[in-house]
Amino acid sequence: MTLTGHERAVRSVAYSPNGRLIGSASDDGTLRIWDTRTGEETMPPLRTGDGPVLSVAFAPDSNILASGAKGRIVCLWRLSLGQSSMRRLAGHTGRVWSVSFSPDGVHLASASSDKTVRLWKVETGHQTAILNGHTFEVRSVTFAPNGLTLASGAADRTIRMWNLVTDGSTVLPAPGHNKAIFSVCFSPDGTQLAVGDSGNAIELWDSQAGVSLSTLSGHLGSALCVKFSADDQKLVSGSDDCTVRIWTVPRDAPEFVSIVLEGHTEAVHSVAFSPDGAYVASASADHTVRIWNARGTPHTRQTLHAHVDNIHSVVVSPSGSFIVSGSSDRSVRVWDTLTGEQRHAPLLGHTQRVCSVTISSNEHLIASASKDSTIRLWDILTGELVGVPLKGHADWVNAVAFSPDARCLASGSNDSSVRVWDISAGRSPTTIRLHSTENVYTVVFSPNGKIIAAGVKSGKIHFWHADTGQPLGKPLRASYQSIRSINFSRDGTLIVSGGDDAYARVWDTGADARLLIHAAHTNQVNSVAFSPDGWFICSGTLGPSIYLWSVSNGALIAQLNGHTNWVTSVTFTPDGHSIVSCSVDETIRIWNFNAAQRLAADTTGDPVAELASASLKHGWLVSPSGELLVWIPAEYRKHLQVLPCEMLISRSRVTVGVGSEGWHRGTTWTSCWRANSPDTASRLM
Repeated sequence: MTLTGHERAVRSVAYSPNGRLIGSASDDGTLRIWDTRTGEETMPPLRTGDGPVLSVAFAPDSNILASGAKGRIVCLWRLSLGQSSMRRLAGHTGRVWSVSFSPDGVHLASASSDKTVRLWKVETGHQTAILNGHTFEVRSVTFAPNGLTLASGAADRTIRMWNLVTDGSTVLPAPGHNKAIFSVCFSPDGTQLAVGDSGNAIELWDSQAGVSLSTLSGHLGSALCVKFSADDQKLVSGSDDCTVRIWTVPRDAPEFVSIVLEGHTEAVHSVAFSPDGAYVASASADHTVRIWNARGTPHTRQTLHAHVDNIHSVVVSPSGSFIVSGSSDRSVRVWDTLTGEQRHAPLLGHTQRVCSVTISSNEHLIASASKDSTIRLWDILTGELVGVPLKGHADWVNAVAFSPDARCLASGSNDSSVRVWDISAGRSPTTIRLHSTENVYTVVFSPNGKIIAAGVKSGKIHFWHADTGQPLGKPLRASYQSIRSINFSRDGTLIVSGGDDAYARVWDTGADARLLIHAAHTNQVNSVAFSPDGWFICSGTLGPSIYLWSVSNGALIAQLNGHTNWVTSVTFTPDGHSIVSCSVDETIRIWNFNAAQRLAADTTGDPVAELASASLKHGWLVSPSGELLVWIPAEYRKHLQVLPCEMLISRSRVTVGVGSEGWHRGTTWTSCWRANSPDTASRLM
């Protein structure tokens, strides 16, 4: 179930102890109360008037709700028969990040950016204590099950355990912890404390001895929230990697395993188990609250092997039999072009994002360039690292390209240099540095291997003799903004450039370097490539679409829709039958080039053609005429495959097809559906 209604990020979510209600708090300044059985709101939104609401918690009797707001106010709400009354508790001098009721419901604790934790008497609203000690904003507070201890976590990288009997506190964890704390939660028996912080892991601590017990790794971003289930068997966490994870310890395994719940499109700020442990609620910056089945197994939600972060570069082997990609998940992966399956385990070794990948002409080596300032060479057959990482650049390496004879490798970097590496067999790599004075974003060899070209930040394209490293004439002024991608036509007579000014331009590589055509986009051009016959250009932009252009006149041939975020790299297969693209949406797509060319034809009345030319807008597949065709749930959108996309390499795949007799048009839904029909107008598989 997805609960929609909030108009901005949802910061906090909580189940009522009786399991009948869910409370959510949002940056839109409202609290909303939802019926857990129907997903409907049980009353109008509650407004404090204190700006974004950052935290929410139910009292043990389920009749009182507490909230904390950016406006420094704690509110107590009494809920009764769809109505509410509010009491305001003033005292904090900064935003209130967290609220928590004591197990007996007598007290309320609140944590604030004013560096304090405060205690309040629920019945009277009086402040009973101010707990000082943190040196930076306190992000989370929680009572121990015995009600005698309070734990708080802060951006000062410490956790404090407050003894409410003696008014004393101890500091966890041991010196050396260096991450801001976002969330703390006691286990139901009080013996453990789960901690979510700005690292990618969740830590479990012995709450009495103050020692670390376990580290749960898996998230790719900060662990923003953690909660135990009531039976003490599971832990749920949310992260700014947009995922929810449910962790459990199988009886026959020594380590935690997790189920990954995907669907949110932005950071997950808060999670909560239902009292019976059957469901998990999550609150996200994507404006939604989602309800998940918590009793699944890893097998019921098994995902496909794929990149788990932005994909920045994709290249097809000269034979067309495999694809190589590089990602922010720091891996290089090799895919079979026909099946989309990985050929072997991911190639791991880079310590930061992989910015560019390339394949040698003899298909022996893969080269990868990284933000970690290194270049690595990999054996294509085994996936093993060849030699040692190539070091010499002093900043990000943005691009790499093999020479046609596979003896040299060129690289371009933010350190304002192009380097040429001699990687001949049996020799240690040597390098020469080509002159440049600004960031180099793209580099390529001419088809005959005699010229190296590079695009730089100022909008120029530099050319060098590949043999001598000497400049080949003056730089070409291709733009007045950064050049992100350049490529030669197969015969070397043309070069195409694309960059920040949202234009793709085709140049004659003769002595006068004449501009032949230009194609205008609406966003920065990240990648450009010629078709093998040189008649077409494909381009990917700082948007979700891929564009096909005619080289002869610059006319737009087709727009390919399917990616849900920036397209970072595009290329043709060597036979020209397909286009391969990758995106920040973590997917690789293979497109049928001939089908793509036919998109420009009249599609009226042809359901298959209309779906093929549809674009995804606000959750709908929309035809070129603006007609709403199919509603796609949010969790499916990133993984949607519609022709002319022939293959989707992703963690999941959702295809949309049309039954041979199931297409029907009408002005109402009832006229578009026939009871007991063997086909449906469209289906998700």
